[in-house]
Amino acid sequence: MLARVEIPETKPAIELVDGRLVQKISGKRRHQELESRWTVALKAWSDGRGDAYHEWRHEFTAPGHRFASLVPDVAYLSNEALDALGPAASELPPRAPEVAVEILSSGEPERVLNWKIGAYLAAGTTVVFVVDPPRRTVIVHALDPATCTAPTTRFGPGETVVHAALPGFAYQVDAMFEGLYLGG
Repeated sequence: MLARVEIPETKPAIELVDGRLVQKISGKRRHQELESRWTVALKAWSDGRGDAYHEWRHEFTAPGHRFASLVPDVAYLSNEALDALGPAASELPPRAPEVAVEILSSGEPERVLNWKIGAYLAAGTTVVFVVDPPRRTVIVHALDPATCTAPTTRFGPGETVVHAALPGFAYQVDAMFEGLYLGG
């Protein structure tokens, strides 16, 4: 069982990253819209086989990392994972999400993002999508069990985000960013 770390309830949320309390950066309109769009896309893809929520806190320990209490912009867990946790534990899962989406915010320290990606993957997250609005790109991070490496794949305008670990998932980059202000 994971030791409970007291984290103040704030808006935006505070995360426990590499032993430090770090407040998330307040999301702009586009950030919140992208959270909503990714939540809808993952729910549609799962077709009732799991659930996705934005700002859903997960607490876990990953090999080589300190205890983490992270609030991904969007997180997905399968019904199998949710059933194993039970209703009470599913409210604040004591495990990493199976899929995490992090949407970059201006001023977010790169070291924090890199630590979070490493912690997610080390704890068993299948795929981490990092969405970069000003660049109109999505960088996909996934652990390759055969090589124990975490190769990345970048998708940009005119392309469709896909990953073998999510059969049937396809999200057009142009549709993702349609109608949003994408400046700095």
